[in-house]
Amino acid sequence: MVERKGDRSIRQRIVGELESRGLADLRVSVKDGHVTLSGTVDSYGKKLAARDAAHRGSGLSELTDDIQVRLPGASARTDRELADAVARALEFDEFVPHRKIRFTIAQGRVTLEGGVETNLEKEQAARVVRHVAGVSGIENRIRVWSPARPSPPAPLQSGT
Repeated sequence: MVERKGDRSIRQRIVGELESRGLADLRVSVKDGHVTLSGTVDSYGKKLAARDAAHRGSGLSELTDDIQVRLPGASARTDRELADAVARALEFDEFVPHRKIRFTIAQGRVTLEGGVETNLEKEQAARVVRHVAGVSGIENRIRVWSPARPSPPAPLQSGT
């Protein structure tokens, strides 16, 4: 495989970004401007950090993420244990309306569902879950529902 000069430059920038974040063990390949990351990390947060580094380093919006999350033995949890930890994390974050959010866990992957009033609440729920030890992936299906707005008052009628 012949690597284009532009591909080589993109790869070097991404490798530099990954190294600066302590993720130098990941593999980076670039072909015709398309970036693929592969390898193994020990947390979902590191997987997201690697994606961010690749986007930052490449300036491209297209990326294939083949990174696998493999949790070290001490972080491995059953889905039941993980469910308890996720529930506590959502409950204790003051910016997450936890009563409006449901979640399902399968093999360490968390699917968030429900409805909240702002995009900030939706994103904060995912941020909170991302840092729970044992989470290997998140799918955020939370919907943002605008609160009902009162209709504007009727125009005042002037008396004659």
